[in-house]
Amino acid sequence: MSKVPSPAAALWNQREAIAALRERFRNFSVAIGELSSLSYYQWAQLASIVLEFRPDCIVELGRDVGNSTACFMEVANLLGPTNCHIVSLCRRSEWLTRTTPRIRKLVSPEWFNAADIRVCDIRECDARALVKEADRCLVFWDAHGFEVAEWVLGRLLPELVNKPHVILMHDLSDTRFEAGSREYPETGIWKGTNAREPGFWLGNIFSRVAQAISAVDFCTRNNLALHSAAESLHSEIAGDSKKTMELRELLGDEFFSLEAHWFWFTLNEAPGDIFFPPYRPSMEVPQSIQELAADNRDLRNALLAVQNSASWRILNKWRRMRDRAAPLNTFQRRLYDAVVRRFTL
Repeated sequence: MSKVPSPAAALWNQREAIAALRERFRNFSVAIGELSSLSYYQWAQLASIVLEFRPDCIVELGRDVGNSTACFMEVANLLGPTNCHIVSLCRRSEWLTRTTPRIRKLVSPEWFNAADIRVCDIRECDARALVKEADRCLVFWDAHGFEVAEWVLGRLLPELVNKPHVILMHDLSDTRFEAGSREYPETGIWKGTNAREPGFWLGNIFSRVAQAISAVDFCTRNNLALHSAAESLHSEIAGDSKKTMELRELLGDEFFSLEAHWFWFTLNEAPGDIFFPPYRPSMEVPQSIQELAADNRDLRNALLAVQNSASWRILNKWRRMRDRAAPLNTFQRRLYDAVVRRFTL
């Protein structure tokens, strides 16, 4: 099977193509409006891996508002709709309700044909059907939690054993090159929260997401290397002043960085038998207390935003005036309601 290109080799080999895509990526990112969820240099790194590896199938697990989705779709359109297709799985529907209207003016209608966008529970998907027709597969694993990790490791990966493939994992940092503070935050130790404070240090990996633990366990059991994208960039590019200078001049500081904050692995490197965890579908797992609290906080903030809006204040003022002039259960109120109904039907 063909070897998976390193992130550094992919970025170097595809540097001209990435330079040509910079403004497209910038326009997508600005339109989507969530710049912090995928840095410009990560757009460049993910795109270069796809261009270099040339998968005919990209499986995206988790998309949030869809920065990575837009990145993969742009590159898939460059490779050709018959050469690369994307299946994007996520419970969130923002790609359809928010992101698509925002980026529609940047692309042709046919551009969207590159992806099969599904709003679903990843654990209920048929892994075999997802990759059955694929010859080369790239998986972008950005869906959080142990339950999804069990599906990925126990259901999806067995279907990829005999295919060239690569698994990219977002939200993992290499503490040798991308270390933050070693101090514990005020929130204390990591207790199972996903993508929120605090985080955990596991060997040379820093993360806030549960699937990082599952991936380390799986790769260790099977003597697989869990490769750091940052290590590749530092070992293959940082020491070469000519390459570094050319990439900075060609891509600029936004689209070229020696940081990455993602890891990758492939079963194609397994030295022997591969051991997969059993996957047993379970009933819906309730949200953690922290997730419920966060959801409740978001709802409260949304309600406060509505209540503090000018239109809400005007509406409340009108209601108070109406109640004084036409109290409930009076002839004036019944007349008012009848007039309103006539003009709203």
